[in-house]
Parts: sequence; structure tokens; C-alpha cells
Amino acid sequence: MRRFLCGVALGVACGAALVGGIAGRRALAAPAPGTPLPKAEESSQEVRSDLTVRITPQMVRYSYTRYALYFAGALVNALALTALLRFGVSARLRDLAERKGKNGLVRAYVYYPLMTLAYGALTLPLTLYSSYLLPHQYGLSNQSFGGWVVDGAKGFAISSVVAPPIIAMLYWSLKRSPRRWWLGFWLALIPLLIAAVLLTPLVIEPLFNKFGPLRNTELQERILALAARAGIERGRVFEVDASVRTKGVNAYVTGLGGSARIVLWDTLLQRLNEREVLFVMAHEMGHYQEKHVPIGLGLSILGSLAVLLITDRGTRWLLARNGDRWEVRSLDDLASLPALMLVLAVVNFLGSPVESAISRTIESRADQFALRLTHDPEAGASSFIKLSELNLSHPSPPEFVELWMFSHPPLQKRIQATVDWRREHPDLAR
Repeated sequence: MRRFLCGVALGVACGAALVGGIAGRRALAAPAPGTPLPKAEESSQEVRSDLTVRITPQMVRYSYTRYALYFAGALVNALALTALLRFGVSARLRDLAERKGKNGLVRAYVYYPLMTLAYGALTLPLTLYSSYLLPHQYGLSNQSFGGWVVDGAKGFAISSVVAPPIIAMLYWSLKRSPRRWWLGFWLALIPLLIAAVLLTPLVIEPLFNKFGPLRNTELQERILALAARAGIERGRVFEVDASVRTKGVNAYVTGLGGSARIVLWDTLLQRLNEREVLFVMAHEMGHYQEKHVPIGLGLSILGSLAVLLITDRGTRWLLARNGDRWEVRSLDDLASLPALMLVLAVVNFLGSPVESAISRTIESRADQFALRLTHDPEAGASSFIKLSELNLSHPSPPEFVELWMFSHPPLQKRIQATVDWRREHPDLAR
């Protein structure tokens, strides 16, 4: 166990140190220019004429701090879960759950919320800094501390209601089929994963934000006309009041079947001009039209089978060496949950480059869809520049950071793709 944790810690620490070292050098370097687009014809809707990202020391510090926090977070997560096992917290909570309930579901409802609170207390300093203090430090957040606490309480309440039945099903599978539990549990998870994607925009997201039609009716008609060209029905575009929490800009596609929709942050509608908003919308329409959400769901379902199998083998290895000291009786003991979560976290961390590569491919396809639909590479480049500057997102991260944690291509690569598209389609570009 010590070697296992040392290996994880060394890898994560090296990653964080490398990020910090590069950040120091880049903060002192001169701002790197973006790639200018070939000059386009005059248009009725003005976009930025200086198509370069203005890289400031503030952007560099913020971006590299986030990179370092990603790797530090992986280490803190592993150490917190290990502490719950090493100091007998999980075993004590298991004993309490067994005294309070005779069946697995009741025990899960006792054990899981308390375990989550203990884990949250251990990781609170990093969570507080990364999700509240850091965005305020760089002027990216509008959220009050009270609002941040309320959001955390909502998330805890939702998790405490939804997760225990799944945990009870997990341990029922472990007792019923100790060696093949991962296959049965995987099959049971499939409808739950589908239901989660289907219901999240209808049930969960409205608990945190208000969703409605676009308030700018003229822009809404332009967007709906663009959606009609892309073959998307009316009523699938929503505006969300993200400005109550953030000054950043974003848009996303979510849901499945009847719940599928495209969501625009109100901050994006305020900070981007009409042509840029239409290009961002076309990108999200690409996700919708090419069914990237169900494709991603299918890939997640397939990948989760391998993840569960590896998690089974890794957790058995951990418990064989440390179960007695942790007072965990066996893999089907409820007290083993932090061990399962620890191995699962390591597997997910090591698999992040694969997951990120698949996501970047999907995002690149959506960019190409937007270019084909709008024929407006200049607006695309301008929107990417604003996304970089408004979100303080460095357009050219280190390659290993891109490999490990970037779900989208770096913004400089996305800008270059618009340049390439214009050169390849000179007769189509606006």
C-alpha cells in the first residue's frame, strides 16, 4: 500500500511541480500572439479586427494554477480516501450503519452521507480554494459565500438521496456474485446512466439555475432560423442565468431524447456579438445533430465495464494487504467503499488522456460543423479569442496538460482550424 500511494503521490507531485515551473517561466515571457485570419470581406455585424489572443500575466497565473490544482486534487482525493480507511473512520461508520439498519438500503442511507461528510471535511480546504476563492481572486465569480454554501448543501442532499440505493445495489451484487459482481452491476448501471442523462436537465439543473427562452427575441429568431437549417426543431434552445454565479462565458448541449436541449449562458449572450453567438450556437448544434451526447453515453457505458473489472482487481489487491489493519472484513463489507473509490479514482485519473482525446475529437467535429453551417470562420476565431480572454483560459497549454485534462482542443488550435478552413474553402467563407 505504501508503494502504491508513493507512486501515485510521486506522479501527481511531479505533474504539479512541472506545471508550476512552466507557469513561472511563462508569466515572465512576452505575450504570445495568436494566428491572424486572412482578411475577410466587410460584414454587417462587426467582429474583432485584431484576431489575436491577448495573453496577460493574470491569464497565465490563473490557467497554470488551475492545472496545478487538477493534479493536486488527484493526490488530495487519494489521501483523503486512504485516511478514512487508515484511521478506522469507514469501519466505525459501518458499525454504526449495522446497528441502525438490518438491510443494505437502510445501512447505505446511514453510512454514505456520514462518509461523504467526513470526506468533504478532509478535502474542504482545496475545494474552498479551487471553487470559491480562486475565481473571486481573479474576478471571475459573482457568487456570495452563502450562495456557494447553499449550492454545496444542495449537491450533498441530492447525492445523499440518489447514491445510497446504487451503493446498496453494488453490495448486493458483491454478496450475490463475489467474482462476477462487476458484470451484473454494470448491466444494472446501464438504465441508471441513461436515466441520469435524460433527467438531469429536467430535474437536477433547475435546482441550481433558472432556464427559459432567449430574452432577445430578435436574436432568438436568428438562432431558430439557423437551427432550422441544421434540422433542429424549435423549443430546444434555452438561456440560463449563469451570471448569478460567474462572469465566465459558456454554452453546452445536454439531455437525451425529449430532454435534449442547447443551453446558452446569459453571460455569453451579453459579451459576444450576434455573429459570434451564432457560431457558438452552430457548434452546439453540431453536437446535437451528430448525436454526440448519446455517442458519449454509449462510450461511457462500454468503458465502464473495463473500469469496473480493473477496480475489482485493484481493490482486492489493496484489501489483501491492508484489510485487517483497516478493519475491512472483505470486499463485500460496506466499509470497503473508500477502497473501491480510491482504486476507481486512480483508474479514472490514469485513463484521463484517453477520455480527453475522445472528447477533443468530438469537439473538433462540432467546430467543423459550425464552419460548414455558418461559413463564418472569422466569427469563429473571434468567439474563441473572447472565450480565452473572458475565461482567462490560456490558448496554448503545455502538451502534457492538454493530453491529460483538456476536453476541448486548446483555443489556439481551434483558431488555427478556422484559418485552415478559410484557406480550404475560399468561395464559401463570408
